Amino acid sequence: MSTPFDGVWLVFRRELVTVRRTPGYAVLALGLLVVLGGLVAVGGGGATGFVPAVVDLLLPTEVLVPLLAVVLGYRALFADAASGELAVIRTYPVSAAEYVFGVLLARTAALVALVGGPFALVGAYVWLTAAPDTGIFATHAGVDSPVLFVRFVALVVPFGAAYLSLSAAVSTIATSRRSAVALGVLALLAGVLGGDLAVLRSLSAGASPSGIAESIAFTPNGAFRGLVFEHVIGVAFAPEGGFVDTGRAVASLVGWSVLGVVAAVAAVAFESRVEVAVERLRGRLGR
Repeated sequence: MSTPFDGVWLVFRRELVTVRRTPGYAVLALGLLVVLGGLVAVGGGGATGFVPAVVDLLLPTEVLVPLLAVVLGYRALFADAASGELAVIRTYPVSAAEYVFGVLLARTAALVALVGGPFALVGAYVWLTAAPDTGIFATHAGVDSPVLFVRFVALVVPFGAAYLSLSAAVSTIATSRRSAVALGVLALLAGVLGGDLAVLRSLSAGASPSGIAESIAFTPNGAFRGLVFEHVIGVAFAPEGGFVDTGRAVASLVGWSVLGVVAAVAAVAFESRVEVAVERLRGRLGR
């Protein structure tokens, strides 16, 4: 392989084949479609417009998308290490960074397909069923538009990618499939609940409510929620904005993704050294 991109491309194609051979992922996408479609139909968003549909879907999205991302990522790097395939791959001129990038790019492409497909179908359903007089809200100056729903879906992708990256990084320290599941669930709970619980705790401790817009962007869920309110829901209902600092929220989502990638690369690159150090420590303790 003449360039680093050749190694990434090789791992990327191999990982896509692995994803395609896992029918459970398609079942998850179908389940996501059923849940999202049901929520829009029951909540009335399908007959009201795109922004009301986003309101109906926001909270479920904050739970379901991270869940699907964790399912995609919790064994992404662990499986190869446990089966011994990673040791074989490392005998080829493929660096740890190329391997991790290739795996995560393939898993991210799968995430876009598995998440983007159901959301696109739900958007098409709203477009076909919304009443013709719901384009403008009578009590507000906002205009409903499919562009706003596209913005919402576009924000879902980096939101899920952050959880995918973090769950893949966490999987590198797993010693068994059961521990990989446990670590994935722990990462999911920490991301979904940790930020909101931290904000509630700071408020109960006497922190100023005005600082919520700044602190909420530090977690993936808070950043995603703030961006949706700022650039999707707020466009129709509150043109003045102020829900979250856009730059900080985007940096948070990108930062969590980069953190996961860096941690995964470091874990794969230094795995053998860590194992040697652990064995030496065990030997000394056994004496």
